[in-house]
Amino acid sequence: MSRVCRNGVLAEGDASPGSFPDGAAFFETIALRAGVTECLEDHLARLRAGMSHAGFVSGPLAAGDLAAWRAALRLLGGQAGVLRLAVGPDFEELGLRALLPSPEVFRLRSLRTPRDAPEWLPRPKSAPWANSLAASVELRTSGEGPGVEGVQFDARGFVSEGSRSSLAWVERGALHVPAESTGRLPGTALGQLVRCAGLPVRAVESGVPVRAEAILVLRSTLPGGASAVSRWDDVDGRPLWSGDPAAARPLLAALAAWRAQRCISFA
Repeated sequence: MSRVCRNGVLAEGDASPGSFPDGAAFFETIALRAGVTECLEDHLARLRAGMSHAGFVSGPLAAGDLAAWRAALRLLGGQAGVLRLAVGPDFEELGLRALLPSPEVFRLRSLRTPRDAPEWLPRPKSAPWANSLAASVELRTSGEGPGVEGVQFDARGFVSEGSRSSLAWVERGALHVPAESTGRLPGTALGQLVRCAGLPVRAVESGVPVRAEAILVLRSTLPGGASAVSRWDDVDGRPLWSGDPAAARPLLAALAAWRAQRCISFA
């Protein structure tokens, strides 16, 4: 078992995906590269929204106390990895796990595991993350590698989100994102893209966007917060859409620049 910082004290714990301390209700994952995080406050704002709805009081980490963050990171003793902040009614726990290499281009594969209904809207990032974990297990058992992201649909067949990522696409000069009604999480990187893309934004209930000019996978732990998509396959691996990843470069560059301006160094 690894070590975590729980209520400001080093303790035994496990910050691996799908493993949560007893009583955990909400969580956030944030990339740490060379002691630097991007857009930390976006994550904490989403976390606090869930906590407020549940009647929880924010601890120093959830409240954004940078001195508390620096102290916790000194205890964890790392400068790179994925930070996971999990909170419950009477605790907050920060762990650090390895940050794995990320593909520059993704392929998407439709999944049979439907996106479940949210507890409320906007959807909180809640533990134990069971529905997304089930989607991730389905993707792994299909034999796909790390360069493939699974896509979940809501009960009506509309695109919701990836098993670990948000999705967006460009079609007819507008940025399309799945509507909240599909049960998607209000992804931090997705929200940042909406603010910096410089395009009209349409929240849609949609099937696979076969006329998209570019598709993006958005995940805060990816370098720059997003990657392009080259192909989208159905549940049996048959192609539904393909495109040139280069078409996404302007949006990827805009998002990376936006995030780079909102860094905090804990080094």
